[in-house]
Amino acid sequence: MESTVSVSKGVFLFPNGFQNSKTFSKKKTNLLFCKLFQEECWYLTYRKNWEAIKTKLNELNQRSYSVLLNDIVNYIKQFYGSEEAFMLEGIIPSATLLTGVSQPDHVSQFDALINITKDEISPHVAIVNSQDSLSLKHIVENMVWQLIGNDLKNDEECDVLSTKHKLKKSQCTMKTLKTWYHSKYTNESTNKKKKLISTKTLVIVIPDFESFNCHLLQDFVMIISSYISSLPIVLVFGVATSVSALHKSFPYEVSSKLLIKVFHSHSSAVYMNQVLEDIFLTHTVPFHLSGKAFELLTDVFLFYDFSVKGLVQSIKYCMMDHYYGDNTKALCCNREDLEEAVLNLSPNDLESIRQLKSFRPYLEKQDCRTKISLFEDDQYFRDALYKELMKLHDYLYSFYLCVKLLSTLIKDIPNNLLGKTVREVYTKCATECITDTPSFKECMQLLSFQSQIKIVDTITGALKLLNSHLQSVSPIKPLQATPKKNNNNTDKVFAHRELGESFAKTVRVHLMTFLRQLENANTEASISTAMDTDSNDNVENVPGSRYKLKEKLLKATRVEKIQSEFEMIRCRFISYLEEMFAKGLQPPHTQTFHEIMFFSDISNVKKHIVGAPRGALHTALSDPAHYLQCSCCRLPSPESVAGTLPDVCLAYKLHRECGKHINLYDWLQAFAAVVKPGENDEQRHHDPIIQSRFTRAVAELQFLGFIKSSKRKTDHVMRLTW
Repeated sequence: MESTVSVSKGVFLFPNGFQNSKTFSKKKTNLLFCKLFQEECWYLTYRKNWEAIKTKLNELNQRSYSVLLNDIVNYIKQFYGSEEAFMLEGIIPSATLLTGVSQPDHVSQFDALINITKDEISPHVAIVNSQDSLSLKHIVENMVWQLIGNDLKNDEECDVLSTKHKLKKSQCTMKTLKTWYHSKYTNESTNKKKKLISTKTLVIVIPDFESFNCHLLQDFVMIISSYISSLPIVLVFGVATSVSALHKSFPYEVSSKLLIKVFHSHSSAVYMNQVLEDIFLTHTVPFHLSGKAFELLTDVFLFYDFSVKGLVQSIKYCMMDHYYGDNTKALCCNREDLEEAVLNLSPNDLESIRQLKSFRPYLEKQDCRTKISLFEDDQYFRDALYKELMKLHDYLYSFYLCVKLLSTLIKDIPNNLLGKTVREVYTKCATECITDTPSFKECMQLLSFQSQIKIVDTITGALKLLNSHLQSVSPIKPLQATPKKNNNNTDKVFAHRELGESFAKTVRVHLMTFLRQLENANTEASISTAMDTDSNDNVENVPGSRYKLKEKLLKATRVEKIQSEFEMIRCRFISYLEEMFAKGLQPPHTQTFHEIMFFSDISNVKKHIVGAPRGALHTALSDPAHYLQCSCCRLPSPESVAGTLPDVCLAYKLHRECGKHINLYDWLQAFAAVVKPGENDEQRHHDPIIQSRFTRAVAELQFLGFIKSSKRKTDHVMRLTW
């Protein structure tokens, strides 16, 4: 019989290479986006900078997770190769990973764990999620299906592949897993010990332990325990809170079957500080956040979700908003690309830069001839722009170095006046002139009270930071002062650099000098007496002359303490720190053309980053045309109602006219009068369609939290909002 001939009617499917619509539309959207902006300077600069940030993030994730994941892998790898595996019967080795409360960041962490487990231990890894585990049968079927099918990509497993296709998911049981495993990995030797050492471990990962039903997990653990003597199974639990959650979920008869090994991962706040300090709070990234924008994003992290991934995406959104549609933001690039970016600016772009607020203070410092040249001569303005942007790069180099130095120096000072971390110090330094604040002066005063050993340790830590800062970046090659096409007066532009790498080297020299002086300084102070040698002091103590005796004793106690060598050097060191920080910690908004490299428009981005569900819900229910953009929902005034509104919107607007308790019958009458105004009252009240629409709208309002059922009055509901 031919393939298209059948006894009954049917539809015959012939594959023609059609792709999935989701994949196709995604690729098409990406190609369209690239075609629209691939020739724009701002888009090319944005894409290059973001790719560099993304590469650094991947490297940081690899470094952060590598130690923890290697410890877990070594534990799994060594357990069944040790004597302990044969001494414990019916005990399941369990690795418990304490991940913290940040749920969005757990996905990447467990993906990395699964990848390294498949590469180094065994291809048989099963992931059991709570949303796929409605019953014990679903858990076992899902686990066995993944364990059997994970190694079917190998060429030599053709026979297993055919077996897999014949196996239905409903047939995936522990007995099937045992039969498959022994047919695949059991050696001919009868020595049980040799069998287990040469086998592949079966790893079962449960990433969201707290989301599971406790009774399902208890039964699942008992089933695994009954097969542990014949199957080398290892459980990996992902616990977001603490180990006590695992002990509370399992009674003793279940927890006694688990050999728990706890592994701690970094908390979200620690990882967030690491991401900010190593990537975004550095001069190597051209894009920077102002103090208020940076504070907004960190507050969202600390008070809302604890998600580092969400923080990075928020910074990416700010970066997109900063670059979008503005070719002048192409100057927000690395030093090496700055010369080409200045040359590619059009006259309109130069005019946009002249309108920046930070350009006016710079213009007021110039003489009349220079002011005229800056406005009329585009090439002269390019030269000045290039020079100021190079100064801005030097400023950023020194600014971030001083921020980290200040954080290192004050980290052990009590009360944490300027903050514990680099990000807190950066927020204060980027918002205001930190050296003029009382907190900074108090910190310097507390530094002047430190002992010799403590202040030597503090300077040693600052020198380590300086050396790593200078070694982490390749030496900055001298760049030309102006673009190549007009390279006039090149030698005069950067003859003397106050900031930049030379500033860092000067600070290092001074700190090393102070360190040597403080180490060798003498801490003993000399005392000189201020006793007068007048003849009156030699007067004999005549009986009854108490006044002269008292005066003589007071003069004997007047001594003047001279500062020791250590105290004098320490005072000079504190004075140098104040002078150095006053020079290197000027806030970004005081720099010329800071708008090019610093993002500060938080009002435009705040509504997209910080959600306002109550306001959005009120807008959607009171004015649905705001979101639906349809003509039938448009109202002449916000207080008016119409029968064309969605039912839930109409019920919401009617319930706002009521008091604390709402009579459902009166509410239904008002609803029916608006939906069908031309019909008779009795007909529209008894219409089952209107009643069902009203019942559904009331249920939706109750689900949204606007009303609740009332026990005080019959057929009434209570209003929850005012």
